[in-house]
Amino acid sequence: VVAKSLNITEKMVLGTAQFGSDYGIANIRGKPSKKDVFSILNKAWEKGIRRFDTAPGYGSEVLLGEFITANGLRNEAVVLSKIPSLEGATNYKKIIRNSLEESLTNLGSRVEVLFFHNSADSDLLQKNPDIFENLLYEYPVSSLGVSVYEPWEVDNLSGCKFELSFQFPFNVLDQRFERVSMVQGKRYARSIFLQGLLASANGLRPDVPLELLDLHKQYHSKLADLHVKPVNFAVSVVAQNESVDYFLIGVDSTQQLLDIMNSALEIKDAPVLDMMMEKTNEKWLDPRSWN
Repeated sequence: VVAKSLNITEKMVLGTAQFGSDYGIANIRGKPSKKDVFSILNKAWEKGIRRFDTAPGYGSEVLLGEFITANGLRNEAVVLSKIPSLEGATNYKKIIRNSLEESLTNLGSRVEVLFFHNSADSDLLQKNPDIFENLLYEYPVSSLGVSVYEPWEVDNLSGCKFELSFQFPFNVLDQRFERVSMVQGKRYARSIFLQGLLASANGLRPDVPLELLDLHKQYHSKLADLHVKPVNFAVSVVAQNESVDYFLIGVDSTQQLLDIMNSALEIKDAPVLDMMMEKTNEKWLDPRSWN
């Protein structure tokens, strides 16, 4: 496995789910303090990260907004946020507008991409496009997107009149979206560390299913045999893939952020990847299955 130098900062999007909850199966320290969150955001900005991903359900929009306002970054920060799930809603137009207005107030900046958090709700783009044309006209939102889990969810929107961005899972063990047709410049990979499982050889949370513990052990044992650093490898596979324009990273400490940003990119060893992907049950690549 050969290391090479490449500036990947411009492709990074700092996720903020960790700032508002005890997010991730490898997170044994819990939610970072407000002081630590601001330290992470300051370091990210200092190192050149300009894109930030948030959502009403993360509990992090206010913190991100405070950072943006305190540093006068409303015209420089590139913010991605989301429409909460509309499952079972009747007056979805009101819910969307109320949620967006609250997000814009919390953030104190425009929104670059407003994603549907629940991909099932994106059928509204086909049924009632006028609602979303008006939304883009009336509010400081540049474009729309959809957060998806399955390739067919992208295919179902192929006839949409909007040029959509997509957030999709992509990592060492899950490259199903590699050949899915999406607009270049609007492809955002997420779950690149699979909630930390691919990033750290340290123990996972005690409530993790035994199958995940076994996958974690086998994966890191193989990388250790190859003398490959997990973070380097996880970042490399995503950052060097031509199907990815940007990728989300989540951290709960400044040191984690620096470890990711200082990663030496390593050329992936395809046979090793193929072997690991063949042995992995796809069920365990979807966090929705991790009861």
